[in-house]
Amino acid sequence: MKGQRDLTKGSIMNNLIYMSAPASLAFLAQTLYSLVDMIWVGRLSTEAVAAITVFSTVYFLVFILNNIIGQGSVPTISQAYGAGDMEKTRIAISNTFSFKFLVGIISGVLLLVILRPVLNLLTDDPVVIDMAVEYGRIMMVFLPLFFSLYTIKTSLRCCGDAKTPMVITIISSIINIVLDPIFMFDTIPLINLPGLGMGVYGVAVATIIANMVGLIIGAFILFGKNNFIGMKITDVFTINWKMAKELVTVGSPPAMANLTRNITNMILISLISGYGTAAVAAWGIIGRVFNLLFIPLAGLMSGGSAMTGQNIGKKLVQRAVDTAYMAGKLGIISMLALCGLTFVFAAPIFRVFINEPEVLALGVPALRIVSLSLVPIGYYLGLSTIFTGSGYTIPLLISSVIGQWVFQLPAVFVFVHLLNLPFQYVALSYFAFTIGEGAIVLYFFKQGKWKKAIDDRILKQAEAI
Repeated sequence: MKGQRDLTKGSIMNNLIYMSAPASLAFLAQTLYSLVDMIWVGRLSTEAVAAITVFSTVYFLVFILNNIIGQGSVPTISQAYGAGDMEKTRIAISNTFSFKFLVGIISGVLLLVILRPVLNLLTDDPVVIDMAVEYGRIMMVFLPLFFSLYTIKTSLRCCGDAKTPMVITIISSIINIVLDPIFMFDTIPLINLPGLGMGVYGVAVATIIANMVGLIIGAFILFGKNNFIGMKITDVFTINWKMAKELVTVGSPPAMANLTRNITNMILISLISGYGTAAVAAWGIIGRVFNLLFIPLAGLMSGGSAMTGQNIGKKLVQRAVDTAYMAGKLGIISMLALCGLTFVFAAPIFRVFINEPEVLALGVPALRIVSLSLVPIGYYLGLSTIFTGSGYTIPLLISSVIGQWVFQLPAVFVFVHLLNLPFQYVALSYFAFTIGEGAIVLYFFKQGKWKKAIDDRILKQAEAI
């Protein structure tokens, strides 16, 4: 771990860029891998695409557990490291590792038992269900190891090392992209050499191998002889239950916020379906572009949270506030640039995905509207790094719920069912969402309750350790 950095010193902007740029590149690598992966799967069959899509819906519910513990560990690890307490840092990392591994085992076994009955609720196609079970069972067996890889990446970032998680992610993604066609097809496309012909099972095997390579690299760095924290592999065999409870308490609100976003999107799709298949397709493409535009913000939030956590741990509260403000400024600048380009080149961007005239007619103006609405998000999500860094994460859930359920969904209902307005008005609901969510984030940021949460967390951690 030679790439670790003390984020309590030096230029705030330089530190933010140092932490955020590699995280953004890692998220980009994952996104590109998922797109290429689905392209390969699409060459198998429509049923294969449907099988992985259906399983992914179920898998997301399990993966929330990883997000809960992982996001809860960010303030614990980063604050301990920022304070220069290597013993507390070691305990925080090892406890996150062991607790998440245990949760991975339990949830993996549970999903293995209920997988087929749950899939039966989502589709009645027996071929799709069989493929999803074939793919899902092996993925669940290795779920604890997937969770462990995410623990390593989070721990490294919290200690100021953003480059190593990026390298691990890129290596894993490249391996996955290369192995997919080898394991999936009887004859490897493009090069016409013999493949293993394992179908969707091969997709899972390729994913597992790629992630295991990443896990081995990460474990060697985190637990190797020269790691500066003094981590030992034996550290992960015990669980501090008081600290585990704290991880869940802190990590639940942002994880639940992500869940509400997915539920909201499902409701939006059901409302949009009234406009026809072309509208649903257009909205799906807008969602993919949205995810690409969000990558810099995801990196900024990842790096900014580690920075605010380290500074809070060293009791440099004003520097943590300054970091959040700088994250907000960089966030809005990046969104202005990316969303401006999206607005201008909306039509060519859409044609990358589809060239159907009806879908383009609906989707291009809607994408332009959505891209404009995303600009304010860059600012207030930058400010929200103070919540994740301090461990006061409840505003993330409240702002998300109010933005979507009080502002966005009612707006869409009025546009679609009461006023019968055109499809593009659904895109305008994102303005309602950003106004609602942004106002709540700003309120909690200015209110300053997160400052009191810092003192409360210090007491709880002291009792836990």
